[in-house]
Amino acid sequence: MRCNVKSALGLIWLVMSVPFPLLGAELIPSLEQIKQDRPRVFLRPADTPYAISLEQLKAIPKDDEFNEMLDELKKQKHAACQALVWLLTGDKAAADTAIAIMQRYRYSEGGTDTFDIYANLFEFGLAYDWLYNYEGFTSTKKTNVRYYVKPLAERGLNNTYDHIFHNYIWMSAGGTVIWALATAGEDSQTSTLFEQIRQRFNNGLFPAMEYLDGLPSEPLGYWSLYDFTPAALAVLGAQSAFETNLTTMIKMEQGDWLNRHYENVIHSVLPNMRYIPWGDLQGGPNGGVTHEMAGVMDAMAWVLKSSCGVHFSRWLADKRGLGRFWGETSLFYMLYTRNLEIEPAEPPLSYLAGGGTQGGHFIARSGWDDGATVVAFGCQDHYGDHNHYDQGGFCIYRNGLLAVDPPVYNRIRGPQQPTNVHNTLLIGPVTDNKQRQCRGQWFLTLDEFKRNLTGGANLETGDFLFYREEGEWTAAAGQFAQAYTPDKIESCVRQILFIRPATVLVVDHLVAPAGKQLSEIQWLLKLPDYPEIVENSAIASNGTSWLRCTPVMPQAASPAVSATDVGTHRVSYTYSGENRLSLIHLLEIGDGEVTDQVADISANSTEEAVEVTLGGWTFFLESQAPFEINAQPRIPGDVNLDERRDIFDLLSLLKVLGGRETDPDHLKQSDINEDGKTDIFDLLALLKLLSGN
Repeated sequence: MRCNVKSALGLIWLVMSVPFPLLGAELIPSLEQIKQDRPRVFLRPADTPYAISLEQLKAIPKDDEFNEMLDELKKQKHAACQALVWLLTGDKAAADTAIAIMQRYRYSEGGTDTFDIYANLFEFGLAYDWLYNYEGFTSTKKTNVRYYVKPLAERGLNNTYDHIFHNYIWMSAGGTVIWALATAGEDSQTSTLFEQIRQRFNNGLFPAMEYLDGLPSEPLGYWSLYDFTPAALAVLGAQSAFETNLTTMIKMEQGDWLNRHYENVIHSVLPNMRYIPWGDLQGGPNGGVTHEMAGVMDAMAWVLKSSCGVHFSRWLADKRGLGRFWGETSLFYMLYTRNLEIEPAEPPLSYLAGGGTQGGHFIARSGWDDGATVVAFGCQDHYGDHNHYDQGGFCIYRNGLLAVDPPVYNRIRGPQQPTNVHNTLLIGPVTDNKQRQCRGQWFLTLDEFKRNLTGGANLETGDFLFYREEGEWTAAAGQFAQAYTPDKIESCVRQILFIRPATVLVVDHLVAPAGKQLSEIQWLLKLPDYPEIVENSAIASNGTSWLRCTPVMPQAASPAVSATDVGTHRVSYTYSGENRLSLIHLLEIGDGEVTDQVADISANSTEEAVEVTLGGWTFFLESQAPFEINAQPRIPGDVNLDERRDIFDLLSLLKVLGGRETDPDHLKQSDINEDGKTDIFDLLALLKLLSGN
């Protein structure tokens, strides 16, 4: 990644950005509309629906929680925290400390990275704005602060002219826009800076967020902290500085992208407060839902009036208490957490981020309790090199990961990136069976990125085709033939069916290129421990819960098992030799001791669909476009499978009991009381059903 952008292209863009009209919707308004009274970034002097007012801030009850968080703010050697202490208490010493911190700052070209840009511009922007009316923050001091921060802000702006989907660019932009909102109109240089960063957001960065439609372009540990957070704070800051309803504008005119991304972060959190491991998994605080995210999530719950967000806030509070805030993030507690007045509501049990040609992430769970089963399935384009070659991959969590994505990350493009350490498919001979390598994270605009999907860098690797939520079950499908070289496969569609609370069906529909046969297919599953192989089923445990994988169709030999380079165990089922092939694998999940018997399942395949009977349902999984998944519940007593229960079912049952029925489906349906056999008690059960008793 080109972190320090010095390219001629970036400088040309910078020079040209001011005199030309905006190309997209002006989400951030022009300078003449900005509010002149202070504060204006996140806070406003008087009541408004678009920011927290000073009156609201000072009206927070001075209870034990407040005092604990105030003490945390006071301890921070952070200008914005000290400025907030002054606003809350009138303590002039805190205000003077904040000013001194800003005045001591000196930019160092060699000693400044993206994290410094983001953190310092955010800190100084808020402090400058919040202290604006403090008598000790004189005009001379303001001029000096702007002078010394100016090269940092210019560096931040320059850094934004790079890849629209990368965290370094969003961090630089996020810090720059907060500083620009705080200082715009102070002099010609700050006004020019504001206009330039405004146009970069309106014409480049916000359109990228809208295009993604909730789909993260990077792993969640990066995305939530360094992409989503700067985007969210930019909107929050601009909405208050202009006192205009930007969130409604986003909802009505830009696909509701802010809320879509926010809800995806909520759904991507596992019960253990870690993120679903898409891409490079970070360890420590960056890989989980920690103090670094609680404040921003509460800010978004407030501005979006999200009942699901308030539910998440209280869930995290129950988990972490005030420990969910740390250091400077305690300022969000004062601003937003104490002003969350919306009643909480559980989020839906499934969510699709993205969902079209840009790809998608499907996340579903059995509930929002700690013991819930969580299923995730991804199929998307290549947005940057923290992504893996894992299209069509899935994860399953229950009291820990069971179908595991690589749990390690030491370096970019490391052993965690190749296809063979993910829960997807290897296609072709062993020497060349992985998904093709993509490189590409240097696109300044969305149009430039789109041109490189099928041309240039060839970043097109997956489309999302289908998603349905039906309460007792939910399903999704994605096409990821694009992730392989075209000589290997023409169509590669994976369907994921989750029957709550603990059954997953993975169905793959594969079509060879015209005139060719499918070469070897390896169906991959990564487990947390070395599995037990029982016949052709693979069983593994994470210490609390277990997963059993059984091939259903076609018949498969016992799988090969091997250790990976990323601390997991690979199970591989091998198939080959046909022009078209549909694969069905059953994954059962449970707690404690593994049940002895595989679930009762039957499947058959036609050219149009795969039909599966499982768990009291018959599912129809289309094997051609649009690859929809439909279902009908099994009707107890419908022996002849005509979708009703009547005298003809009694006649069919009598045929079974008389040994004259040969249809296997009718034989199966004749076990009315589901005791594993057909006898007089099934006849009595059917008569009872027919009588309505």
